[in-house]
Amino acid sequence: MDGFFVKKKSGVHGIGIFTKIDIKKNSTFYKIPLIHIFNKPRPKFAYIGNNIWVSDERILNYVNHSCNPNSLLNVMRELKLIAKRNIKAGEEITIDYNKTEKNGVKVPCTCQSKNCRKYFLKIE
Repeated sequence: MDGFFVKKKSGVHGIGIFTKIDIKKNSTFYKIPLIHIFNKPRPKFAYIGNNIWVSDERILNYVNHSCNPNSLLNVMRELKLIAKRNIKAGEEITIDYNKTEKNGVKVPCTCQSKNCRKYFLKIE
């Protein structure tokens, strides 16, 4: 499903991932390949539990944080992105970093969501 996404400038932060198609609520729309797995944190990597981080240059590394995300990173059995609500074509894909980055440092949040916490956790 990689062809259904595009990397481009984000209003949230730097470069983001945007969908070219509508995505239905509760659907799995991307399975993260477990090719690049590490036992130490690195910038842009996603924490998936048990001191394991994953890197995915195609999609996951460019999914930005939001305090009101449209997606979630499921780390049970298969590593995948799931739509929390209907996502319209052209929307940026976002997740809540605080759901996975338990030991990160607080970084000022720029998500601009209505209920923004003003920070998120990030591994540096």
